[in-house]
Amino acid sequence: MKTKGPRYQKGFTLTELLAVMTILVVLAGIAPASIFKSLKRASLAQAINNAKQVKLSLDAFAIDFDGQYPNDDTADYVIEGGTGETYSNDYFRQMFLAGVTESEKIFWVKNSAVASKFAPDDKVKEAGRVQADEVLQKGDVHWAYITDQTNLDTGSRPLILDGYKRGTSEWDPNTWDQKVIVLAIDGSCRTMGMRASDGKVLDGSRKDILSAQADAWDGEDPTELLKQPWPGAGVEEAPFAGLTSKAGKKINATLVGVKGDKAVLKMSTGFLYRYPISDLDAESQKRVRAFAAKEEE
Repeated sequence: MKTKGPRYQKGFTLTELLAVMTILVVLAGIAPASIFKSLKRASLAQAINNAKQVKLSLDAFAIDFDGQYPNDDTADYVIEGGTGETYSNDYFRQMFLAGVTESEKIFWVKNSAVASKFAPDDKVKEAGRVQADEVLQKGDVHWAYITDQTNLDTGSRPLILDGYKRGTSEWDPNTWDQKVIVLAIDGSCRTMGMRASDGKVLDGSRKDILSAQADAWDGEDPTELLKQPWPGAGVEEAPFAGLTSKAGKKINATLVGVKGDKAVLKMSTGFLYRYPISDLDAESQKRVRAFAAKEEE
């Protein structure tokens, strides 16, 4: 009786192994770029959705104010002394005080060139009332806003659009790959290409959308009405760590902001919470005040 010897399967040749390794290397190079593009597309879609949500709130506000979007006159109707006239934050804040929105997150965009790295916490009320000093603070807003408009103005006029890059008077071409999100009075929201030579965005007649010559403005200069968001701290300025409680307990979180009498802390998990400044030791309170002063600069 014959017995069969062990069967040996033919292995890969050196050429085949090298071919497989080459394919893997190529795929490894392609995958991160593909993933990055997918993430950017998702961020863009979310940003456009946020812009549309802001428009809904603006329209709800206009219904209560004879068609007017937030401006210097409407500010006195929502709070004595107004809400400020410097940043887009000041005008958007009116919508919270008017009761048409409670979401700060729709004003923020991930990877923004002007807003803070971390999303706002949506904590705008105390004892059931909106607190103006808690709403849309430094770094909470991505969107620029063009004031003194109504829902009956030319529909193609820009109403909100991407804010300029922190510390500049131009858009960041890297945010949306040479494009700018523009939402008009008629509710249309789209990305518009930046001219490579100067970064300007042009309308259908090849006019700068933020110039008096643009078709939508009929000679009115929109740059005089344009309000940029209150810039957040640069990456190099935050985070800030090393706080200790009065009881001597080390706080394992990063200071990312100051809201009233509370420090805004971020845990390693990404969770944001507020910690009473008065519960910190003297040195930590001093550091928090220094951080707050720097944010005000």
